[in-house]
Amino acid sequence: MWISQYGPLMFKGLIRHAVAAMVSGVCLGAISARADAPAAANYTVEKGDIQGAAFAIALPPGQWNRKILLLAHGYRPVTAPLLADLHPERASLKAALDDGWIVATTSFRRNGMVVGDSIADMDALRAYIVNEFGAPERVILEGESMGGLIVTIMAERDKALYDGAIVFDSTFYVKEPNGQIGISLLPRIPLLLVATQKEYLQSMRYVTSLVSRPSPTVQPVLFVIQREGHTNINQAEHLEAFQAMNDWIERGSDALPQPKNQAQYFDATIPADPGPSTAEVDSEAHSIGSRVAEVDAVYGNVLLEAEAQDFQAAGIPLMTYFTLEVNGKSYRTLYARTYADVKEGEWVAFADADGRTVAARFMADAAKTAGLSVGTPVKMTAAAGATPSR
Repeated sequence: MWISQYGPLMFKGLIRHAVAAMVSGVCLGAISARADAPAAANYTVEKGDIQGAAFAIALPPGQWNRKILLLAHGYRPVTAPLLADLHPERASLKAALDDGWIVATTSFRRNGMVVGDSIADMDALRAYIVNEFGAPERVILEGESMGGLIVTIMAERDKALYDGAIVFDSTFYVKEPNGQIGISLLPRIPLLLVATQKEYLQSMRYVTSLVSRPSPTVQPVLFVIQREGHTNINQAEHLEAFQAMNDWIERGSDALPQPKNQAQYFDATIPADPGPSTAEVDSEAHSIGSRVAEVDAVYGNVLLEAEAQDFQAAGIPLMTYFTLEVNGKSYRTLYARTYADVKEGEWVAFADADGRTVAARFMADAAKTAGLSVGTPVKMTAAAGATPSR
């Protein structure tokens, strides 16, 4: 069993990364990466199953441009549902769809630390799309966390099937139990690594590894995001990486944005722009009225229609507690900097990379605990005499 092989602490660390990745992914957006802009209503999503792996394929609203974006998700616990959770309304994906791309993802046939079967499921999804819609002119891979490792290995194979790969905070050095597949450090297609502050070293080591990369291999490129949090990368930054990859494929690596001010790598950080808040703030009662905007189906984290400015206006400073009231019950919640600021089972709320508020329970299902669904009203009130917790 993998837990006993690698130890419970390492397992919990991977779970922490996995849940944090899902937390950072529940942000809404539109092509401008503003969360208040309306999502497109003229795309369709087809769903199905390939050898036990669920898939979701979003079709563009207009004519297909013969290009495909395939998404690989991060680590999920063995007990999590097999879901192909695709969100076409998010900025980077909506931009691709509006430009004529097909965007698709797969649940993989099983959860856990699975690499070999996941690669087979990604290949099978590509083959299914080709069979249903015809041969593509370009296919780009995109993955985060464990999905980044999967996509990297796929980029190191024969270059016939895929044209480029983008990875966000890849967990390069985590191994599949009894797995026979690993990284070679020799990508054969353009490989763009995007890394946040705490994940930067893994990506830098991959890029700067002392290994000869003769033709037909390709020198990978690293973009850095000056932000904490595993895969805490906003929609504008996802879109920037996607556009950079297409420029690289079309015009070569010289078309990529270059580092500034003698930096070693390009700083791809884009400040959050969530747009105007829809929350109702009562500064005298030190409270915020909001609603649930999105629920993560795998981990039960939720996105609230509230922003950092609302907490400031309500007098709820960072690292202080507030009461989350929902469905007649109350939950003591820390307004924190990151997901990792609380202990297992505790409630936490924080601003994600897109500037919206995420509410979660560490290592637990917040939506199931509190009966949260899209549209559920919530109220957040500063705890009496609250002081910073650290």
